Amino acid sequence: SGPDKEMARALPWLIFAATLLLLASIKSSTASRMAKPGCQETCGNLTIPYPFGIGQGCFYSEGFDVSCENNRVFMHNSSSQMEIYNISLAGGQTRVSTFIASKCFYSNSNNTDGWVSSNTADFFKISTKANKLTAVGCNTLAFLGGYNEHSVGAGCFSMCADKQSVDHSGQCSGMGCCQTSIAPNLSSSNISFDDRFDNSEVRGFNPCSYAFVAEQDWFRFEASYLEDNKFTEKFNNGVPTVLDWVAGHENCDEAGNDMSSSACISKNSHCIMSPNATGYLCTCSDGFAGNPYLEGGCQGR
Repeated sequence: SGPDKEMARALPWLIFAATLLLLASIKSSTASRMAKPGCQETCGNLTIPYPFGIGQGCFYSEGFDVSCENNRVFMHNSSSQMEIYNISLAGGQTRVSTFIASKCFYSNSNNTDGWVSSNTADFFKISTKANKLTAVGCNTLAFLGGYNEHSVGAGCFSMCADKQSVDHSGQCSGMGCCQTSIAPNLSSSNISFDDRFDNSEVRGFNPCSYAFVAEQDWFRFEASYLEDNKFTEKFNNGVPTVLDWVAGHENCDEAGNDMSSSACISKNSHCIMSPNATGYLCTCSDGFAGNPYLEGGCQGR
């Protein structure tokens, strides 16, 4: 009977300890949840936080719908050919793959002249702070035309008369590669080449020119990119481009902090203006972490 008494005395403590463990696990699972309840949260190595989501009812609005195909995440679906590499809730940014425009001049007259255009959904813009227009080639003038309530444009020129005049420092200095800033709040863009310049004079070492909008800190120029099709062979899945996104175009006073009109629906969350785009984002209040776009998403640390 001695051991039975000991067990009877210990039982309430065991139940209490088990309850504490259960509460702790419920709290941690709530704190770590980033997707809407009942929705797929990960695809491959990528966490997909709401307002992004896979499938009907799992995303905030058009543009935030993504697909998971063969452990890869795409904007809308793979037909967009915009693979998502990263989603930042705090910064309101997502890193996606975009196309490369190319123009080639071959001695057999089998010449090509390509352009690339893109359009973003309502709450998304091509980031002016994070990206640069980059052109690779000799005797190459590339343009980025676009629209942000105005028709805007930018261009850069790269010149190298022979192989010896190509810059080998890795920088885009205008000798084999050039870069320039792009206009803010672009919702559509078109990359093209000026027809007055081509690779006919330099085709022996540089038959093709390329142009793209990519994350400025990502690209490092290599002189070998000028040879044959080495550039497109290396980057056949496109280049990484940063998109800025917002939860709404209003400012925080207009959006309000009440649940009926604001996307910031978690307790202990509030609205902040995006540092990169026109509109607002949501963030957890000091001392809280998680997803401010979900009910109960911000949990105490």
